[in-house]
Amino acid sequence: MAQTNVKDIRFGRGIVDGVARDIGRFAVSTMEIPWGLVKDRLGAAPAHVIMVRDMERAYVEQMERETPEVDAVVTVGGGQAMDMGKYIADKRKLHLINIPTIVSTNAYVTSTAGLREPDGSVRYVGKISPDLVIVDFDLIRTAPPGLNRAGAGDILSCHTGSFDWELARREGHDDWTWSEGAIPRVRALVERLSREAAEIRDVTDAGIRAIVECYLEINDICMPLGHYRAEEGSEHFFAYNVEAITRVQYVHGHLVGLGIRLLSRLQGNRPEWIEDVMRRIGLSNEPRDVNLTRPQVEQALRTLREYAVHHNYWYSVINSKPITEEVIATLTRDMAFAEGDHHDTAE
Repeated sequence: MAQTNVKDIRFGRGIVDGVARDIGRFAVSTMEIPWGLVKDRLGAAPAHVIMVRDMERAYVEQMERETPEVDAVVTVGGGQAMDMGKYIADKRKLHLINIPTIVSTNAYVTSTAGLREPDGSVRYVGKISPDLVIVDFDLIRTAPPGLNRAGAGDILSCHTGSFDWELARREGHDDWTWSEGAIPRVRALVERLSREAAEIRDVTDAGIRAIVECYLEINDICMPLGHYRAEEGSEHFFAYNVEAITRVQYVHGHLVGLGIRLLSRLQGNRPEWIEDVMRRIGLSNEPRDVNLTRPQVEQALRTLREYAVHHNYWYSVINSKPITEEVIATLTRDMAFAEGDHHDTAE
């Protein structure tokens, strides 16, 4: 299995024990609940612990300044803990060990850290390869099953992302390195998740491994090209716009799942099939699942082209097709919205 950007990865049960015994002085980037699960199992005590609050740029820079001199950074938890640790390790040129306690995002195997800018946008910075990723199946299963299923979002987004990349190339708006083999490879990953949907839904060892290995394969496909066009497209731009509008940070995979559902419809890209895959996996994709009302979703769709153009996101179906009020009504016709929406037509 290719491991682009990951120097070493270990799968197993109970393998977190003693992992920090021989790494010298280290800082930990974590949050309260995941830290409580592993702090007595690492085999050594950290010199410094950061309880990550968010990834707002000013806060991240402050946390880096307050970190003492260390030899390594150990991240424990989910996406924000990973991103904070990656930022510090990259800036200080330190060893990095990632211990995900949840597979809701791919942050533990990617090279960049997502910083939240003052305008609400996300900017990815840095470039670092973790020296070791520990995938302890039992540790990951301590997280709520729905949050682990959310890890499928950044893989299933290949369904809409690859469509957007092909569309941009067809319409003469693709200035990025092209690969004939990339699109069939990422689509094969979506097919893999379809085949292993029950394992992912039940958060078995095989289901966790499928998510992690697909993330590694996406790195292997996309990093040599210098971009993630095959995996990130209009579905992610919708998610970013929702967060910019609401100033709320959501479970990434759930919000991306909603984006996949909406934008696959706009694309005319087998929406019924991908919705069935998400249903069998148990990936949340209703507005109600992330506490979004109908007005919020409609605003995010109505302003989506303006938002994508303003942030210079790569060309996608958002640029190609007008999102009119009639289109918005069609895209959201059978969706379940959060309370306060008097137009919810879901059963």
